[in-house]
Amino acid sequence: SRDITFFCFNTSHRIYRYSQLLSMNPDQLSYSNASNAAISTAFPMIITVAEPLKEFDGTKDAFISYLITTKTTLDAFSSPTVSVRRRFQDFVWLHNSLSRDFAACVVPPLPDRHRMEYITGDRFGPEFVEKRRASLQRFLARLSRHPTLQKSEYFRLFLESREWNRESALYRQKKPGDGVFENLGDALLNAFSKLKKPDEKFIEIKESVDKLEENLQTIDRLYQRIIKRQTDLEADYRDFGSSISRLGQLETGITAPLEQFGDTISKFADAWKRMTYREENGYSAQIRDYLSYCHCVKNVLKLRDQNQVDFEDLSEYLQNALMERENLINTGKSSTGISSFLRETVDNIKGVDQEQVKKERLQKLDAKIAELKKEVENSNDVSDQFSLEVAKEYEIFQTAKTIEMKDCLLAYADSHVEFYRQGIELWEEIIPALEDIKFQA
Repeated sequence: SRDITFFCFNTSHRIYRYSQLLSMNPDQLSYSNASNAAISTAFPMIITVAEPLKEFDGTKDAFISYLITTKTTLDAFSSPTVSVRRRFQDFVWLHNSLSRDFAACVVPPLPDRHRMEYITGDRFGPEFVEKRRASLQRFLARLSRHPTLQKSEYFRLFLESREWNRESALYRQKKPGDGVFENLGDALLNAFSKLKKPDEKFIEIKESVDKLEENLQTIDRLYQRIIKRQTDLEADYRDFGSSISRLGQLETGITAPLEQFGDTISKFADAWKRMTYREENGYSAQIRDYLSYCHCVKNVLKLRDQNQVDFEDLSEYLQNALMERENLINTGKSSTGISSFLRETVDNIKGVDQEQVKKERLQKLDAKIAELKKEVENSNDVSDQFSLEVAKEYEIFQTAKTIEMKDCLLAYADSHVEFYRQGIELWEEIIPALEDIKFQA
C-alpha cells in the first residue's frame, strides 16, 4: 500500500498546482454561481499567416519565418493592427506555454514537424512550407476564437512583441515548467486508480469526441481514395490530350483543330491538378488537423478524471483515518491483526503506559484527520471547478467545430465550382474550332 504521508504530499501538491493553473486560490474557489457556467465571448480578431521567408539561407541555421498580421480591438494590444515575424519554434513556445499554464483549456494542436504528409521532400520546399503555413494559420485562428486564451499574456506577446527573443526568454525563466519527476509521480500515483463514481456528463462528452474522431478518420480514409482517383484522372486526361495531338499530326486535314482539342484537354488536366492540390492542402489537411484537435480534448478529459481520482483517493484515506480513530477509542487499538498484537506485546514487555500511548496516537490521528479534511475539501473544490472549466471548454470546442466545418465545406464546394467553371470555359472555347471542321468529299 502507498504511504499516506507521501500520497498526501504529492496529491495536495498536484491540487495546488491545478488551482494555480486555474488562476485561483484553492481556499477561494467558488462554482455555485450559475453565471460561471456561461461561456464568455471572444473579442473579434483577424490573424493572417503569410509571406514565408527563408532566413540564414545557405547555413545550417536556416529557417522559415512567417509574417503574422493581427487586427483586434483588445485593449491589451498597443495598436489595432500589428505585424511581426515568427518562426516555427516560436509557435512551439506559445503552444507549450499555454498548455502548461492553462491546463483546463483545450489548447489547439500545432502541426507536427514529423507528420508524414509533410515529409514530401525538402522541408524548405514550397509544398511543405504552404502546408505548414496553412496549419499555423488554423492554430492561431483557433486561439483567437478562444475567450480565455486570446486574452493571455503569452498570446499578446507572441503577436506583437518587437523584442521577442528577450521577452520570451524572460518568460522561460519565470515559468520553467513541470519537472520530469513531478510528471512521473503523477503517472505512478494514478497508474492503478480508476474513477469510482464516473460523471455521466463527461462519459457522454468522451463518447461524443470518440465518435467524431471515428467519423473524421472514415472521411479522411475515403477522401484519400478520392484524391487518388482525381490524380489518376489527371494523368489519364494528359495521356488522352497527348494522343489527340499526335492523331492531329497524322490527319493533315484537321491538324489544327485536333491539336487545339488536345491542348484543351491538357488545360483541363491542369484544372484537375489545381482542384486536387487545393482540396488536399485545405479540406484534407483540415480534417487531419481536427483529428489532432480531438486528441487534445481527450487529454483534458483525462486530466479532469485525474482530479476526480485525487479527490476520491483522499476521501478514502480520510474515511480510513476516521475508522482508525473510532477503533482506537472503542478498543484501545488503532488496528487489528498480527502487527497490532506484536506492538502491544512489545509495549507490555517494556512497561509502556498504554493509556499514554493511546492518547498520543489519538493526537496524531486528530492532526492527520484535520489535514486530510482540509485536503479533501480543497480537492473537491478544485475538482469541481476543473470539471466546470472542462465542460465550458467542450462547448467552445463544439462552437469552433461548427465554424470550421462550415468554412471547410464551403471551401470544398468553392473548389469544385471553380473547377467546373474553368471546365465550361475551356470546352466552350474549343466548340467553334470543332464546328469549323470541313468534310472533304
